[in-house]
Amino acid sequence: MPASYAHYSENKSYSLRNIAQKLRAENPDATSLGPFVFMTDPQRTPDPVGIARKLPKGAVVIYRHFGDENRAAIARQLRDIDGITLLIGNDPELAKSVQANGVHMPRLASSEDITKIRRENPDWIITQAAPKPFNVDALNTGLDAIFVSAIFPSKSPSAGSAIGIDALTQITASSTTPIYALGGVTAETAPRLLESGVSGFAAIEGIVKEIVMGEITTEETRYGHRFVYRKKGHAEAELTMARAGDNIFNANHTGVPKSMGGQGVGKALIKVMSDHARENGYTVIPSCPFVAAMFKRKPAWAQDVWEKGV
Repeated sequence: MPASYAHYSENKSYSLRNIAQKLRAENPDATSLGPFVFMTDPQRTPDPVGIARKLPKGAVVIYRHFGDENRAAIARQLRDIDGITLLIGNDPELAKSVQANGVHMPRLASSEDITKIRRENPDWIITQAAPKPFNVDALNTGLDAIFVSAIFPSKSPSAGSAIGIDALTQITASSTTPIYALGGVTAETAPRLLESGVSGFAAIEGIVKEIVMGEITTEETRYGHRFVYRKKGHAEAELTMARAGDNIFNANHTGVPKSMGGQGVGKALIKVMSDHARENGYTVIPSCPFVAAMFKRKPAWAQDVWEKGV
């Protein structure tokens, strides 16, 4: 196990942001492209501009519009966000019209396509999804980065089977073009990318979840306290905690409105609750079925927190 991964695993105090910083420190001269990439998706990231505005300085946004009728307006809003690099997915014309920083091309784009785009836009950043199965001899030249997927199991219907870290490390060793990891990248899986040779990673739900976690607040209630996530134009999501004894609270209800579904909000509420309990010295009775299921699925969240004697 790489020392860097072991360190982060033991401390469990990492985020996608600090893993990106670590990757950049390991490969400072690999590419001018930032290591932290937010890849949009119409279904899983319905508010790409809102998310992009909360990204760290130097982050990259790959806007995949899939023909959205509002794509030009959204692309312009993304372009106007200070401190991010904007790449347009498979649409050089839109990239040119909004003065984006470049394009991200699909795996079937030919070398002729890439050469033409580079010739017409010499200052652009051009990236591409890697072919499946990965073949270094089939890679297009003139790319600034290649995105390889799926590294970890992913919910994306197009992800395919996960190739794992060992295969990824072999790919980075064989490629002269910077490699970015994609697929199933979250705060939990990202530490495994350390010392794999990648120059960065792209994430969808992992980034949404991390941003959500940063906006969850704790409020006192008549019976104890609750964790709340509010989003403009949506109802609030909550995890309620009722006092059950000295330094014991009952996690009795998790509520997430349909408008927030599929964005990891419920899981984020439980993770924040788990950290809060550990930091404040209380234990939790997981009477909410969703909390109980997540405690079983994520033993690290339940460690020193789960009140099993009640």
